[in-house]
Amino acid sequence: MGRIHRWGMIFAFLVIMGCAYIGIKMVFIEDKDSEVPAVTGMQLVDAVDALQERGLLAKVDKVDSPMAADTVVSQNLSAGEKVSKGKVVLLRVSKGGAIQPIPDVRGLKFEEGVRKLSDAGFKVDKVTRVTDKLKPSGTIIAQNPASPQQVAANCMVSLLVSSGTSGESAFVTVPDLRGQTQEAAVAMIEQLGLRLGQTSDAPSTSLPIGSVLSSRPKGGAKVPAGSLVNLTFAREPLASETTNDIPPVNDQDKERAEAVRKVVIKETTPTTIPSKLPVTEEPEQKKPEQKKPEPAKTEQPKVETPKAETPAVNTPAPKPAPAEPAAPTKHAKVRYQVPPLTKPLSLKIEMTDASGTRVLKDVMANSGEYISMNVPYSGEARITIFLGGDFVWQDRYN
Repeated sequence: MGRIHRWGMIFAFLVIMGCAYIGIKMVFIEDKDSEVPAVTGMQLVDAVDALQERGLLAKVDKVDSPMAADTVVSQNLSAGEKVSKGKVVLLRVSKGGAIQPIPDVRGLKFEEGVRKLSDAGFKVDKVTRVTDKLKPSGTIIAQNPASPQQVAANCMVSLLVSSGTSGESAFVTVPDLRGQTQEAAVAMIEQLGLRLGQTSDAPSTSLPIGSVLSSRPKGGAKVPAGSLVNLTFAREPLASETTNDIPPVNDQDKERAEAVRKVVIKETTPTTIPSKLPVTEEPEQKKPEQKKPEPAKTEQPKVETPKAETPAVNTPAPKPAPAEPAAPTKHAKVRYQVPPLTKPLSLKIEMTDASGTRVLKDVMANSGEYISMNVPYSGEARITIFLGGDFVWQDRYN
């Protein structure tokens, strides 16, 4: 009995030692009996299957990459490395978004830098203005992310802009927003450091419904950064507003005059601008021309009765002589800039003075074209401007 008991104790001790060895090995000693496969460049589904076949697990991290979506960009464990089964392998997988170099806009004017970033597909997120004694006001000092980093195409860029030596606000040029959609117009305003102000609508038949009809301040105006820009959007005219080809007078005074009144710069006081050229005005201008030759004809018979026909030919010669004292001694300064146009329109400028009515210019004008003329006149003169066949401006010179 003693011998059996002794062998039983020995067997129990061996069993305990074996269990202890197995436990220690499982807990403290890693069994590197699995080899990490190469999954870089594979699709995510195929990469996970390859890891599971080796008894490994996968953890996915989505990153920006020019590679196709769901493509494994990299793995944290090298291919062929011996690891234990159940090991987690970190896989970096492409989102499918392209990355590209960000342009360097340091040293550029704020509006120029924003335009360059926008052309490259980036948007300005935050603008910080600081006083800088070395950089002129409105100059971009720094940017984040900085060039030449490779970043996602939809990355937002922050800019550090100089406010000059005394911290004055930089001036920004208001873009031409006419014809832009509301979303595009607001994006352009915000990218330039401006803010959207009040919005309104007005009838229009020349622009798509919902597009920008006009802005205040107007396109091209220089305003401090952070200024409000009020927008007027086109809407479908009402039944009472579609009787004429041009907007009603009430609307024209606000919208048409806003687009046209800026184009004339002169030294005299502006006169009241009618909404459309009166129909009776042209006949009135032509009648004086027809009446003037009539007294000349009555005078000619009086000269012809006592004299021969040959002297009658000489009688018109002195007629220019009385016109010479009435020769133009004054000049009308006309400055005209064609408003924004979708296509060239006919431009006609007429002058009426003591010598009659004459056409100063009759051409096809392009958008933004600038015209400057110093026109001699005698007596009292009237300048009339037609754009696209419509009356747009008239003024008098004494």
